Amino acid sequence: MSGLTIRHVPTTDNALAALAEGFCPVECSFGEESVVDALAMDHHGALSHLESVALRAWRDHRGARRDDPRFVVTGAADADATFAIAALAGLLPEGRDCGALAELIAAADMHPLALADDPRPEAALLLLWRRMASGVQDATAFYAGVDRWRALLKANPPSALLEAARAEETARLALARTARVERLSPQVAFIESPVPAFDVWYAEIAPVIVAYVADAQRVTIGIRDLPTAEQLFGPRGLLEMLPKLHPPGWGGRETIGGSPRGAVLGHAEAAACGAAVADFIARKNAPDSTIPP
Repeated sequence: MSGLTIRHVPTTDNALAALAEGFCPVECSFGEESVVDALAMDHHGALSHLESVALRAWRDHRGARRDDPRFVVTGAADADATFAIAALAGLLPEGRDCGALAELIAAADMHPLALADDPRPEAALLLLWRRMASGVQDATAFYAGVDRWRALLKANPPSALLEAARAEETARLALARTARVERLSPQVAFIESPVPAFDVWYAEIAPVIVAYVADAQRVTIGIRDLPTAEQLFGPRGLLEMLPKLHPPGWGGRETIGGSPRGAVLGHAEAAACGAAVADFIARKNAPDSTIPP
């Protein structure tokens, strides 16, 4: 990965400074604000109408930053962002068609997918990539994520390793079913869990999930699908409510949002967020609602 430079930043101003130096922003989203260049590598907030960065980087801009592989990022080194960087930098194996994988990464980034029993080889690769991720939010995690895509696609991993990833995914789902659940309304549940499992929770608990991971002290709000988001929250889905939450700086898309980058939320604050979501839906859908459309 000679020449690859990744700068991890905590604020909009830092991202803008890197952009001015010529760095390519990838998923540099801060609350409702996104920092992008001409490639528009984000799909949050005002850019939520765009497709995932992995899909667009592979399909439309593959190798666009091969001669200048400098990138600025923020938050977690997820599959979508790291694959996009690998594609833009020309680091994926020449001659290998990664289109189906890019489409799966995009689909899984937008909506939780049950991949443990998915027979497609791309599903096994994505599961393995995830299992090898650290969850640390820094530049090292992004370098590792990019290199992991390069290595996994350069040579097919052993079948035993892929099957181990599937088995660990099954174990994750089982652990998610032990999470503490509080039903806040017919539509909303507050869940405290050591692992995310929106695919299970949407199917088995509620269409709107407010999930709190105590170790990370972060909250994620997820909605089962776009029609549900529009029905319960309004035309812009969850984006109708995120700016109203505290502390300021929540960001996301119509169907998913997260607490502000760098903010530490205790259990009481997370529970208050869940109550606010349930209250917003109740008032929004009341016959005499006073919440503006």
